[in-house]
Amino acid sequence: MNKNIKKVTRTVLGIAIAAPMVLGLGSYAGATSGAVTATKVAVKVRASNKAKTVGYLAKNQKINYSGYNSSFVKVSYKGKTRYILKKYVKYVPPTITTTTPSNPTTPATPSTPASSNASIQQQILDLVNIERGKGGLKPLTLSSYLNGTAQAWSQTMSNANNMYHSTLSFNGGYKGENIAHGQTSANEVMTDWMNSPGHRANIMSPNFKQLGVGKVGTYWTQQFTD
Repeated sequence: MNKNIKKVTRTVLGIAIAAPMVLGLGSYAGATSGAVTATKVAVKVRASNKAKTVGYLAKNQKINYSGYNSSFVKVSYKGKTRYILKKYVKYVPPTITTTTPSNPTTPATPSTPASSNASIQQQILDLVNIERGKGGLKPLTLSSYLNGTAQAWSQTMSNANNMYHSTLSFNGGYKGENIAHGQTSANEVMTDWMNSPGHRANIMSPNFKQLGVGKVGTYWTQQFTD
């Protein structure tokens, strides 16, 4: 990929909706770790409530899933790609371990240490609040939870070498998301987001109060909530 080509996605109604030709929707690459929230969730052969049910997942069952559409996510069930309702899935940060001679379960170090992103998060927050101030809006505050999920999503996109929106649960999670790839500084990515109507709408929404920021390489994520 030409490093000079920058990508941003468009949003609809303040919730990030990916452009298929840019994001490659339908790809299972970069599946997200999660868990089932309902007592019994039907596993479907197709992304439809009328589709044949081939099994069930139990509450709190750990899964890996990826986005499919606004209602369903894809899961691997008995070695095949199947579908479950998105509203019964919550995001669970993955636990990554690595084997070392001294301690076989030492947690692995993130690809981008959190400390190196602290200044980036503050830079993005400051730039967001400058723009909101121009519009007479109240400033946002950083959310440690959203910083974590936004960072995890940037890592997922980087691992997959692909840019697409996350499928985190809106229940306790984000309610708007901006992503981008190719920008090398906070100023550059904020300029691109502000020049895109959908992304600008998220940044300037009077309904949002908190922000999370993630960056891995040149993969950027903003997540917003009220």
